[in-house]
Amino acid sequence: MDPIYQKLQDSLPFLPGNNFELNKRFLPNFRKSHALDKKRDISLVNDRKPGIGGIPLPHVEQDNIKTSISVYPKSDGSESIPAWIAFDRKVLRFYAYFVEDVQERRDERFRIRKVIIYFYLEDDSVHIIEPKILNSGIPQSDFLNRHKVPLPNGPKNQHYTVLDFNVGKVLKIYSRDFIVIGCDNFTRNFLTNLGIQVPENSDYPSDPFTENRKDELRRMQPKRPYKADYSLRQFLENDRHVLRFYCIWDDRNSMFGDKRKLILHYYLSDDTIEILEHYPQNSGRNESTQFLRRSSLPKKVALQDINMEKCKESPTNEYYRDYDLGIGVTLDIYNRKVVICDCDEFTRNYYYEKYGIRMLENIEFEKYDNVEDESYEIPPASPLVEKPAKRDFQKFINWEHVNLRYLAVLNTEKQIDLDRRFIITYYLEDDTISVYEPQQRNSGIIHTKFLERNVIKKEPNNPASTETFKTEDFYIGAQLKFWSHPFVIVGADEFAINFMKNHPQMFPKANENMSKE
Repeated sequence: MDPIYQKLQDSLPFLPGNNFELNKRFLPNFRKSHALDKKRDISLVNDRKPGIGGIPLPHVEQDNIKTSISVYPKSDGSESIPAWIAFDRKVLRFYAYFVEDVQERRDERFRIRKVIIYFYLEDDSVHIIEPKILNSGIPQSDFLNRHKVPLPNGPKNQHYTVLDFNVGKVLKIYSRDFIVIGCDNFTRNFLTNLGIQVPENSDYPSDPFTENRKDELRRMQPKRPYKADYSLRQFLENDRHVLRFYCIWDDRNSMFGDKRKLILHYYLSDDTIEILEHYPQNSGRNESTQFLRRSSLPKKVALQDINMEKCKESPTNEYYRDYDLGIGVTLDIYNRKVVICDCDEFTRNYYYEKYGIRMLENIEFEKYDNVEDESYEIPPASPLVEKPAKRDFQKFINWEHVNLRYLAVLNTEKQIDLDRRFIITYYLEDDTISVYEPQQRNSGIIHTKFLERNVIKKEPNNPASTETFKTEDFYIGAQLKFWSHPFVIVGADEFAINFMKNHPQMFPKANENMSKE
């Protein structure tokens, strides 16, 4: 600056309106460059325009910044279509993950975080989302908002371009290493057209958290069968639609039996069956015509299981459906042979429209004389109330209130069950066993009863086997299996150890192990 002008500037008070940029007096002009250009009646932003007076704007080095537009295919015309129009709503999708260290858990040291990386072709912006995992405890969704991600260790103001993305590459985004393992078909075809060779997709690596989570979900599955839950769609489509069949039950093999006429109703809304009995006039029978109340009808049921609750919930039972019914078909209704002889017009149209089947001609009730039950023998029915098992009274008198307690662990390789401890109590008075799981500090396991006191069979799934656990099966180091749960006895209390020493005839294996030690 000229010293004269500098001296004049310094003589003025430092107040608003008294400071002047004297350097601008040497500018050839004071015009401000326009920011928008027009091509094909489309307004475009021109970032290369200089500032006031033609001076380049500060902190901008456009010549050193590379964009994806340079590698995109060009059109044959003199003026190309802008990238934000040519590649509008066209996004490359990559599947990636990063490894997160876990310090506060003892059962895992790291965790695999799966993400999806979106690269927008129109402006080179990047958006990263993390798919939600049920009950993960991690806030998941948008992992990185959409913007241009700066390229680490690159030129000033340089960002990621389409050439930086490919399967198998490691992307360092804000100090995190994202390993790309795959992409979708559109992304693969786009990169191939640019001359980039794309490797095949690979799988996500496994981590302890994922394996433990799968194991927990597997353990949460129901262990006992439940009645099927019929869909709402079936109810709405078939409500009040009922198939009607006319049947006959030949009961002349029994005393005072005769041929009985029945009407079978099949409800399409929930696949249940109701059977009513048709009484002729002056038959002398009761007024109630209900032969079978509305319910799901099993195909095969043993007579001794009819009055047992487990029969109704057994998963092995197959129930009659609409495709099992037809004229001439013999139904086994709780060991009663019922033959379908006819049906109404709605039922005939239903089978023809759904299955393309035309029903046979009806069988006349009076001419039906097919007695097939002569060789059929009804098995003996079991008592309604089961008799309790007989107790050894002498054993009860000798060993009443004598209980042996053992410390056991699960014989498993599952990480979640390795630290669990159990107390097995053996009651000498009746050879019953109970299992209790005590509470452990900072384990998340509360004290609870693991197995109710009962006599346990060695092979519970084999009805022919009646062998149960006895005193000779209990010793330190014994491997016991209670209802598919393998246990290993690792200790006992002082009373149990002394009792086994004083009664070697009852615990032969226990005394052998003690003598070896």
